[in-house]
Amino acid sequence: MMMGETSDMRRRNNGPRIGDQVVRVPRAAQTASVDVPVTPRSVSVRGIASPMSLIYGFFIIDLIGTGLLLLPISSKAPGIANPLTCLFTATTSVTVTGLVTVDTLEHWTVFGQTVILSLIFIGGLGFMTGAAFLIIIVGQELRLQNRLIVREGLGWGGLGGITTLVRNIVLFAVIAQLIGVVVLWVYWTLIRNLWEGFDFWHTVWLAFFHGISAFNNAGIEILPNNVVGGDSLQGFAADYFTLFVFASLILIGGTGYVLWSDVWRNKSFRWLRLESKLILIGTAGLLLTGFITFAIGEWSNPGTSGGSSVVQKIADAFFHSFSARTAGFSIIDYGQASSATDTATEVLMFIGGVSGTTAGGIKVNTFMVMVVAAIATMSGRNSINIFRSHIRSSTVQRALVLGGVSAAIVAIMAYVALQLQSDLPTRDVLFQVVSAAATVGLDTGITSKLNGPTQGLVIFAMFLGRFGPLSLALLMAGRQIEQRYSLPTEEVRIG
Repeated sequence: MMMGETSDMRRRNNGPRIGDQVVRVPRAAQTASVDVPVTPRSVSVRGIASPMSLIYGFFIIDLIGTGLLLLPISSKAPGIANPLTCLFTATTSVTVTGLVTVDTLEHWTVFGQTVILSLIFIGGLGFMTGAAFLIIIVGQELRLQNRLIVREGLGWGGLGGITTLVRNIVLFAVIAQLIGVVVLWVYWTLIRNLWEGFDFWHTVWLAFFHGISAFNNAGIEILPNNVVGGDSLQGFAADYFTLFVFASLILIGGTGYVLWSDVWRNKSFRWLRLESKLILIGTAGLLLTGFITFAIGEWSNPGTSGGSSVVQKIADAFFHSFSARTAGFSIIDYGQASSATDTATEVLMFIGGVSGTTAGGIKVNTFMVMVVAAIATMSGRNSINIFRSHIRSSTVQRALVLGGVSAAIVAIMAYVALQLQSDLPTRDVLFQVVSAAATVGLDTGITSKLNGPTQGLVIFAMFLGRFGPLSLALLMAGRQIEQRYSLPTEEVRIG
């Protein structure tokens, strides 16, 4: 070995020994942080690619329906029908509300009734769901943006399974409605022989119209008064089988495919999705509440159920517990109902049915999240947990905002309606506004008495009630901005 040779030189000459480590890159460069800019997710409210195209699409369909009803062949009266009446009827149909300013059977021809029924079917099915189904059946693939829009409209589903979900929803709706139509036709025509003297196609049309109207929770009827007297379903008040069929269609349409497919697949309540559990509990609780409040309020009321038998009183309470929340069919005169029944009905209408279905209101899903959050808060828990599952705080916040904003809008519209038509009773106006905003369609008898400006307000209330909660949910879901800093905390007194 030469003089002055160091150990480092020997290592270079002989190669690295086992266990030696050579660091060729500074460790600081390896461990330095990397900043990746992330743009906050937002939802555009413009353009056809926006989820708001759901609302744009329904608005266009509403205008098309209004134009078709303006045609001379749509109304039985000579000439062109009143444009405001046509707009009101088209809106109440496409929003599946059921409030009408004219008698559907007496005012509209078969063509006009067909337009109304088509609007009901499209409105109940959903614009984007129907459009997506048409794309599928012609053999085309749904693009990613279309899948996103449909999922936002349904409020559920993975992108990969949207095509299957859309197909199943449409098939479920069509099959359920056809079953209802067949059952009604067989019972009304062959068993009761209700339409004696009517031709075959007329009896089919009656069953077809009411089966679709019931499933879509529309509340519009074309029953001949010379055979079935009274408004809405009052002529069937003692026909318990017909009431059962209507109640079943209302319930199935107002709860939807997603819930029942989950029930069918899992069979056991324990294995259901959290949302399905909340929907079942909430729906059962609201049905029971509706039954009890109606029975108490109308049991001795001579204007409604007071003079009926015990069985009839129970049937009245049973049917209205189903119909009052979402559908708008009635077997009593709500103008004669007690104030207590009106108040309870307004609460039930405001809550409504299930998200992504034919029903209106703030939805059972929203209401149940609010209830669970309230119970957790009163119990002193910071985390919202139920059935061994956790509900995100952002979901709770959206539910509270949706409920609060909806209540404020109803209050403002009721105030404006009273200013526009102060000659109407306050109780009836409030009931009318809630019924319109919740897209239910129950009426105390003042719809035909509304003047032009008030009809315009009710039209706005129906459209806003059907698509306002969806619009608000889409906008809130699209504005998830993460705060990168925390401000000083201060206490605010509550209560």
